[in-house]
Parts: sequence; C-alpha cells; structure tokens
Amino acid sequence: MEESTVHHKKQAKYHDKRNILNKSYLVEPIIRHRIHDSIFYKQHLYLTNESTILPVISQHVHYVSGADSVGRPSPFIQCILRLLELEPSKEIINVYLDQLSYNEFKYLTALTLLYIRLVYPSEEVYNIFDKYAQDYRKLRIRLKTPQFDSMQQPIHYKLGYMDEFIDDLLTQERVVDLILPRLIPRLSLVERGLVAPRQYFIDDEQQKDLVSHSDSDSDSS
Repeated sequence: MEESTVHHKKQAKYHDKRNILNKSYLVEPIIRHRIHDSIFYKQHLYLTNESTILPVISQHVHYVSGADSVGRPSPFIQCILRLLELEPSKEIINVYLDQLSYNEFKYLTALTLLYIRLVYPSEEVYNIFDKYAQDYRKLRIRLKTPQFDSMQQPIHYKLGYMDEFIDDLLTQERVVDLILPRLIPRLSLVERGLVAPRQYFIDDEQQKDLVSHSDSDSDSS
C-alpha cells in the first residue's frame, strides 16, 4: 500500500512596498486616482516641492483623516501622497520634525511621522517614535461616518492625542485608509542591539506614590 503524502500550500512571499522606486504606490490606486482628480491637489499640491508644501500644510491641514464615507480624500491624506511623490531627504524630514525647535505645527509632525512609518525601516521607526512617546498634544480627528448625540445632532470630529496616533501607527494595520507596511517585532530588534527596550513613562505623582508606598511597606516590616 502506497504511503500518502501530505502537500502543504506554499505561503505567498510578503512584498514590502517600502522598497519600490515610486513611493506613491504605497497609497492604494483608487484613493491615489481620486486625489489626483481632486481640486485641492490640482490647485495647491501639484507643483509644490519640499519647501512650498509647508505653507499648504500649515494653512489647510486642520485635522487627521483619510477619505470620508463618499470617498472624498481629505487634505491630510492628499499631503501625505504629495510627500511620497517628493520623497524628501532625511535631513529635510528631520527639519519637518524639529521645526527649528518650535514644534508649532502639530499636523506637520503627524504627517511626517506617518511618512516615516510608511517609508523608513523598522529600527528607524522605533527609534524616532520613541522621542514622541510623551507628546500629548491634541489632534482633531475626522470620523469617516458621523455619529449622533442625544439631540440627534451629527458629530463629525473626535478628539485624539499625538501619543495615541503614534501608538496606532505602531500597532494597527491600517491608519487613515492607508495600509501600513509590516514592522519587525521590537523584541527581535532589541536582541540584535538595533533598538533600545521600550520605556513606559509614569507620571511623577504616580512615581512618588509608588516610592512612598514602598517606603511605608519597608518601615512597617
């Protein structure tokens, strides 16, 4: 009697789009075509470069969002597509983040961090994002579909925070209608010495409470 052989289905190889030449392909084709057809892109973004895009972001990007329920792209996702088309150098990206030490434009920071998450390798993403783990600035986030309050009034926006946005970029598969590339697990990068272990920040008052409790326990013992 012949032995039965078990055939295992070969798993498809993951294609990391961060290595493609045209980074704008990181945006899905349907959204990308709608952005190119939008009036905002043709009027404000079509001829911009790394320098002239900054006034557009500061004047027109006032909330974080992808596309709405009808499929209309927001200025936020249109600006991220333009950044992917421009592919700024790392020196310019650092200027976007630092903003000459003023850190005045929080949506420029959010756009730059999303660009870094889409393009940069995993170890650089972790190292850069760790610097903003204590950034608690408020962000206005537009809902894809409006919610209704007790008075049946539509609510189109919700309040978020920069550290929550960064956590979504690290943990979620899709943010603002963009599929994020896979990240190498942090633990494996820590074992290879490329990334420092994650730090969990505790408020000073909570830390003082923990110290006082530990001191009282030691005195009682």
